[in-house]
Amino acid sequence: MLAVVGVLGGALAGCAGDARSSPPPTVTPDPVTTEAAAQTGAGAEVAGTVFADIRFGFNFRYPPEWREGEFAYDPDQTAGVQPAASAAIGFDEDNSVFLTRYDLAQPVGSAELPDQLNELNGVITRFAGETSSGTMTEIGGLPAVTFEEFALQDDPDDRRSRVVFLFDGKVEYEVNCQSTPDGRDEMSRGCDQILSTLGRK
Repeated sequence: MLAVVGVLGGALAGCAGDARSSPPPTVTPDPVTTEAAAQTGAGAEVAGTVFADIRFGFNFRYPPEWREGEFAYDPDQTAGVQPAASAAIGFDEDNSVFLTRYDLAQPVGSAELPDQLNELNGVITRFAGETSSGTMTEIGGLPAVTFEEFALQDDPDDRRSRVVFLFDGKVEYEVNCQSTPDGRDEMSRGCDQILSTLGRK
C-alpha cells in the first residue's frame, strides 16, 4: 500500500483568479496500478506505466516500479476546499507525485495566464518562505505555469516540491512532484518522464 503525505495543498480552487492557499493535506491512497506500454512517434514502443484516469483530461507515462493510488483531503485542513479529483503516484511514503483537479467558475486560457502567474507566485512564496517566480509555458497542449524545485518552509524532512499548474478551460490541474534527499534523483527523473509524455486525451 502506498501511504503518502502531501505537503503542498491546492493553490487555486473554486474561482479562476481567486488564489486560495490550503494547509498541507493528509493523504491515504489505495493502490490501483496497471502496467502498460505506450506508443509514440512512428510506432516506437516506450515501456512504462500509463496513467489514464478518466477523471483527468490527459495521459502520461511514469516509471513502472512506481505505485498509483487515491488520496483524500481533510476538509478541516483545506478550509473546505475540495478537489474534484485526486491521485498519487510514487515509490514510498515521502516521494510521490500528487495530482489534483479543480473545477473553476471561469475559464483560464493563455490570455489569462499572466494573472494566474501573479497569484501563484504569491501562493508558492508563502509555502517556500522565500520569493518564488513561476514560468509561463505550455505542456501537453495546455497553458501552464511551472515552478522549479523549492524547499518547503520549516519541513524537518527536507522535502522539496516541483509544481506545475495546467489549465484547460474551466479545469485546473496541479502536478506536485515531492521528494526527500534520498529519493530526489529518482523523483526528478520520474517527474521529467511524466511532464515530457503528458498529453491531452
